[in-house]
Amino acid sequence: MLPSLPRHFTRTLSSLPPSSSDTQPFVSPQIDPTFRYGDVLVVNDSNGERRLFGPLKKGIYRDNNLGRLRHDDLVGQKPLSIVQSNTGAKYTLHWPTLDEYSTKVKRQASIMYPKDTTSAVHLLDLFPGAHVLEAGTGNGSMTMYIQRAIMAPGSHLDTVDIRDAHSMQAEKNIEQFWRGMYRPGITFWRSSGGLQRVIKRLKGTDQTPEFAVSLIKGIDPTHPDGRPLTDLELRRKKLELVHEDLPKNPHPEGHQYDAISLDLPDTKSVILDLLPLLKADRPMVLYMVNMSQVLELVQWMRLNCHGCTVENVLEVGWKEWSVRSAAVRSKVKGRVHVGGFGAVSVLKPATATTGTDGQDNGSELTAASDNIPDDAVGWICRPLHVPVGHTGFLVQLRKNYI
Repeated sequence: MLPSLPRHFTRTLSSLPPSSSDTQPFVSPQIDPTFRYGDVLVVNDSNGERRLFGPLKKGIYRDNNLGRLRHDDLVGQKPLSIVQSNTGAKYTLHWPTLDEYSTKVKRQASIMYPKDTTSAVHLLDLFPGAHVLEAGTGNGSMTMYIQRAIMAPGSHLDTVDIRDAHSMQAEKNIEQFWRGMYRPGITFWRSSGGLQRVIKRLKGTDQTPEFAVSLIKGIDPTHPDGRPLTDLELRRKKLELVHEDLPKNPHPEGHQYDAISLDLPDTKSVILDLLPLLKADRPMVLYMVNMSQVLELVQWMRLNCHGCTVENVLEVGWKEWSVRSAAVRSKVKGRVHVGGFGAVSVLKPATATTGTDGQDNGSELTAASDNIPDDAVGWICRPLHVPVGHTGFLVQLRKNYI
């Protein structure tokens, strides 16, 4: 079933720029799920491999080991439609789920996996209409999960990233998911001054000469890989930092957020500046890669940060199970053949039957797995051999003062 789309977003989404290959007005996939140019979808091949496909463009095709699939052949189809490549391979079409889109879409940065993003949304205690600040946009996966939880009249999400390439790729990814249904209500902040610069803009204190001086003094004179900047590069960076064009503050003076999400290499340097922007008794959730970072943060907070408390430290794990039928060899002997790895085939191949008129009545050959007699069916229930491993820790803080 397709997820519902709030009515007030229908008009907002119509203001999004149309695809270069499609000038039709915006229609929610919930209202019209028929695939059109500009859509990103999932194709599921006969081997069960689901691949992200698109955005669909006129005259474009994609080649893989199963043949060539043309974009034009997919336009006008509906979910669960079956299309064929030039070699006859069959594909089933689907709209992507948010989980598979966020993990398979093109990205410039590492991502938070669904098990972590869904848990983080739970810890952030989000609700429709909330205002949220996110630092560390990455490829936009966490951004979309937050937006799905808060999207309603009056909601707003500010997301910050220091790298333009990451932020622009994230914005593009969000615009291409389900025809941009999660794009309205998000402000993308791209600043070489990082989160500190954006905090100043949100507080309205970045327009003074004193701020420009402090900004230049605090500039990092190195490249991301640690190499020192040349004198020319340093002067250029100072000019870009002081004169960079940031969005206008979309909030009134004194605005505070309902929740803050951080995915940064160093969170200690910004927590104290972020607390005034967070409402009292509301959560801040940090994503950290290893326990050393968590321990360092908690030790630092004990001495320097008395405005919030640590409520939860979680490592989220998923254990996937295989639940399937199988043939019991001792019970199928003489009726079907069980090959290696449980492959089942009939001893006498079934053939399509014909009617009295000598024509094929259209019945299909029986699948091998369907030839297992009912009294020979066994069931296997066991964990998969490759569990979903460690990806990071979630630290939930709560502001404890008004």
